[in-house]
Amino acid sequence: MSKRTANMDRRSFLNGIVGAVSGLLVEPGCSRETVFDVSLTIENDGAGRLIPSDFIGLSYESSILASGDYFTPDNASVLGLIRSLGDNGIIRIGGNTSERTVWRPEDKPAADDFEITPANIDRLAATLSILGWRLIYGLNLARGTPQAAADEAAYVAQAIGPRLLAFQIGNEPDGFGRWNKARPQGYDVDAFLADWRRFHAAICARIPSARFAGPDTVFDTEWLGRFAAMRPDGLILLTQHYYADGPAGSWHVSLPRLLRSDQQAASLLEKLAEYSRTYRLPFRLVEANSISNEGEPGVSDTLGAALWGLELMFQTAAAGGAGINFHAGVNNHRPADDKAYSPIARTSGGRYRAMPLYYGMLAFAAVAKGVLVRANLEPSHPNLSAFAVRADDGSLRICLINKNVQRGERVKVNPDRRFAKAIVMRLAGPGIDATTNVTLGGASVDEQGRWDPVLDEARDLNGSEFVVEVAVGSAVVITLVPKERSSSLAPQI
Repeated sequence: MSKRTANMDRRSFLNGIVGAVSGLLVEPGCSRETVFDVSLTIENDGAGRLIPSDFIGLSYESSILASGDYFTPDNASVLGLIRSLGDNGIIRIGGNTSERTVWRPEDKPAADDFEITPANIDRLAATLSILGWRLIYGLNLARGTPQAAADEAAYVAQAIGPRLLAFQIGNEPDGFGRWNKARPQGYDVDAFLADWRRFHAAICARIPSARFAGPDTVFDTEWLGRFAAMRPDGLILLTQHYYADGPAGSWHVSLPRLLRSDQQAASLLEKLAEYSRTYRLPFRLVEANSISNEGEPGVSDTLGAALWGLELMFQTAAAGGAGINFHAGVNNHRPADDKAYSPIARTSGGRYRAMPLYYGMLAFAAVAKGVLVRANLEPSHPNLSAFAVRADDGSLRICLINKNVQRGERVKVNPDRRFAKAIVMRLAGPGIDATTNVTLGGASVDEQGRWDPVLDEARDLNGSEFVVEVAVGSAVVITLVPKERSSSLAPQI
């Protein structure tokens, strides 16, 4: 198929959507077009909250380094897919398998899949250099020793250089005496802090300028407060895990339940924001996803999960979070499979593809370049959310997320000032439970991370208000172009 034919097919697909839903983007003029369900007002001139340029991140198990074929400069598929999420970002290495890693300073054939060698770290360093992303690196507190951790940290610091953001000591330590069994039952925050200090001292003795993130907890936010109050040297970031539901396979896990989890996330983010203000340290959801224990097929790998993830990213940004790392990669229990919630999944022949959650991340990347300003829906709807970002060039980007599985929404938008043009991209698929054929801007992402959105849905604006329809189980990204940029149709994605 020629490129011209492919572009025509994409345009035909988008035109099909436009024909199926009338009045996608209209000015509220005639009687039918003034019928809208919700009004959205944007406080465009408000102070807002700057979204960090490295907000987007991915989290991986330490075991992925031992395989030696994922984070490597010749893995063009993975590099292309990650690079399409942005020029800046953060890779986090850790997870449950960090508790079973062994540092081997000699490059020799590994007897264990979880042995980490200098060659593994060198490949990771080369990959990060190509991507331009930074690293949070996890060390084995559960079964390691302070000396081994210091030796590993010293090599990582030397190899990664300025792209090393911070070390984390331990993974989910609040589970050590419970589900993890790395410590005796009753292991508490005081015991953890004592362990952490020993590792911290050994690492600082080797690397006086070392920076740290932590405590990397998943359950008990009190541990995060106690950890921050310790104020150890080099601590630059508070980290927490978040899963909306789980574990996978539980009777209560479902897509509707996932789509209703926004208030649960808001409660956690409020606590993290309070610690952040108290101790004047940024916080990050350094491992997050939909359903714990590798994800639930039919839930974690759907368009609905993409909408959930898109909303969680905006919620985290609105709470003042430094960013979010969605957990990805290989299933710990079935190494032949990928985690059901992984944004990037294997296909065949050493190639990878974008999963639905990836499209939610890509939509956020298209919007979140600037200052997050207040977006008010009236009346408020439990299944509809709105976010707005003011860019340095004067443009305004709006994201509307409709998690309703029964009805679309007509939204009258008042951006609080006049713009010359509105350009719309849609995050959509065959249904909210779709696991394939999810698109953003009428286009899919190929195995090399290439994405060519179709920007046919645009119109000139004669007034300050317009109406947009948000279909069932979909999201809309609207770029409002100021008059001085109206000669250029394409937003800077």
